[in-house]
Amino acid sequence: MKRALPWILALIVIAAGAAGLYSLGKRQRGQAPANGPVTAALFTATPVGSGVLFQLHAAVDQPLRSVHFLPALGDGEVLAQVLTQTGDQLVGQFNNGTFEGTLRLQIPDDAPSAFFRFATLEDAAVLPDRTLLLLYTDGTGGGSAPWLVAVGPGGTTRWSVKGTGTHIALEPGAKSCLLWDAANLGRVTWTGSASFKALPLPDGVTVLDAVLPLPGGRMALTQPGGLAVLSGGAWTLTPLPDPSDLSFPGSLGVLAASGGHIYWQPRPGQLATLADDGTVEAMDLSKLAVPADRARDLALLRLVGVDPKGRLWFRLATPDLTVVPHAMVPDPPSAALAATAALTGSAQVPAPIPAPEAPAPFDPAPWMDYLKGGLDRVYAWDPKTGAMTIVDWKARWNALGAPSDFTLPLPRNLQPTGDALLLDLDTRAWWLPLEKLVP
Repeated sequence: MKRALPWILALIVIAAGAAGLYSLGKRQRGQAPANGPVTAALFTATPVGSGVLFQLHAAVDQPLRSVHFLPALGDGEVLAQVLTQTGDQLVGQFNNGTFEGTLRLQIPDDAPSAFFRFATLEDAAVLPDRTLLLLYTDGTGGGSAPWLVAVGPGGTTRWSVKGTGTHIALEPGAKSCLLWDAANLGRVTWTGSASFKALPLPDGVTVLDAVLPLPGGRMALTQPGGLAVLSGGAWTLTPLPDPSDLSFPGSLGVLAASGGHIYWQPRPGQLATLADDGTVEAMDLSKLAVPADRARDLALLRLVGVDPKGRLWFRLATPDLTVVPHAMVPDPPSAALAATAALTGSAQVPAPIPAPEAPAPFDPAPWMDYLKGGLDRVYAWDPKTGAMTIVDWKARWNALGAPSDFTLPLPRNLQPTGDALLLDLDTRAWWLPLEKLVP
């Protein structure tokens, strides 16, 4: 044992020396840039069928934590978040079916680096000068406040600000935006230094479904009780209209702008326009022209958004046939008021109101039979011409030539605001311009 001891000590010294040389070599290697474009192509873009397949480059040997495609933005822009195991935040950029490169995010000086090691790129927007607004939320579930980061075309971080919300809504003029989620609303301005200011919600409103900035500092938002419009510093509230014979529990209100008109959908199958003075005028969707065997679709239309050509796109919502709402009945006059008027001899005694007619029994059987045929279709309606175009996924899908493992689109895949259909699957996404569906 004594003879072996010197050899053991010698081996320990040699191992320690080798470790030191390796560590020194690591310190002398060039460090990755803190921001700017990434030289290695992380993605490829390959035409497949009528669209383009975006996929992670097979030669990428960098250990990755996640790859996440965002909904398509306007002007053919698509972004993909790439988060590495070492905490690097990368953003892949695609434009009109072409891969343009990958940016490495520079962590803002006043932001906690630990936040961005796991942060999720929740939403994004593109300004007219091609500056990207990137909204990052806490990826650990810890509840840390989100950060909005502005990145210039060259990849340099221009400014950053901490706020609240999970959605970006650009305001007219491109000098500010709204950040919002179901419970919070705020504004970010970047004229001068960037700043965030929380905005109060209208009295009685605690939950937001959708937010739409309007010209002149106005704003519209939907909430479970109806519509609220801010104009001249005051809110105007419009309650929900009477429900139809179909119920859509959990459906959220939708707002969209097209051709100078503002559209509000309180429920699937209903649509209204909003005038500049806040007046709401209901539209009759049952008058839209569709094939006779698809007439029931009009009661299921669910507004998804508006494309750059001003067309409104609808998918079909599934009703809950176990719940049958009916039109509301006005309350009868107060009994005390009627008695007082009778005692005083007033001539304005309220006339008795006849009992309301019982609603007709709802028969779900025809609807159950209809729904068995499936709802795999969408509609594009042009308000200027009145043309209503149907896209039947089952009839069109094979001809579009999507990759074989991409099944029929889900509701989230149709993205009219980004003028595209975007199907994502792990580290790949298939992008299809809407003009391939409806020219």
